[in-house]
Amino acid sequence: MHADVWPERDQAWVARYRRSVAGKPVPGGSLEQREHELLGAVRAAGVPAVELFGDAAALAAEDVAELATVDEDVRTSPGGGLRPALQEVGGTLMGMGAVLVLSLWIRNGWSVDVRVAPALVAVSVASVFVAWVVGRALFSAGRPGATAGVLLAAAAVALAGNASAASLGPGPVAARDVPVPLLGLGLLAPGVLALVAASRLPQQTLRESWDDAAWLHRFQGGLRTRLVPSSTTRGHVDEVHQAIGTGTASAFEEFGHPLVLARQLADADRTARARRWWVSTVAGTLTPLTLAALVHTNDSWGALTTPLVVLFALGAVITLVVRWDDRPWRER
Repeated sequence: MHADVWPERDQAWVARYRRSVAGKPVPGGSLEQREHELLGAVRAAGVPAVELFGDAAALAAEDVAELATVDEDVRTSPGGGLRPALQEVGGTLMGMGAVLVLSLWIRNGWSVDVRVAPALVAVSVASVFVAWVVGRALFSAGRPGATAGVLLAAAAVALAGNASAASLGPGPVAARDVPVPLLGLGLLAPGVLALVAASRLPQQTLRESWDDAAWLHRFQGGLRTRLVPSSTTRGHVDEVHQAIGTGTASAFEEFGHPLVLARQLADADRTARARRWWVSTVAGTLTPLTLAALVHTNDSWGALTTPLVVLFALGAVITLVVRWDDRPWRER
């Protein structure tokens, strides 16, 4: 619905409501219908929305809990199609470019000599980060084999780049006295282009054409990547195989999208939930601590070194506190 449909007095309220539901796994049609219901209630009551419904964020949380679907969660996940993966790649490249530009400006001022060896190292690091994003998308799509292939290829590229940089040494210079703002535009351009390309892609839809063999393979991959125990995974796959073997409907007609069913079963599995919690908690805590250690060891950020170390360490602590509050064995 358009913003001008709501009364002027409710513009701030509905804007807060929309911000609160943005990015949540709720189908667009359901959100539009719900907002239409809210607007109708406001008009019928003749009172401001805040008086009728209370806090917009609290109402949005209730609506998300009621209207969110696993199908939408799968569709909008990094493994749901090219668009979300490309958005994440673009954001990663933009972030890396911004950090690199800031580092160059702090260390060299407004101009810098672009040396070949550091450039090779930077490309190697960027390839690892991009491969990590692509690997996560493939992993989310229930394709562990392709994930391993992408990560191994990125590791090979990174090792080759670093080896080449080491053999060249710090001497070779690709360009001298390059203005840092101009270099920054070049470093940010790949991320901007990826985000623009993602914005022009149509909204992806869940695949609806599956033969049974492909469906079972993706279903099994979806369970494995959601860290469901092997014995449980085999049991679920056998159950589906028996069901489609005794019936006339295909696996997709009988059970729907394989990743949707895999996610539902994985979310109901206590062991899988605990495993995912441990993996995300350890990764989310150790990553900023590792970055803090690297920044402190290299001491290449000048006066910003200590604030950055503190910032990364605080990020690790905050992640641990938030994740602990969301532990799967906590009594609700």
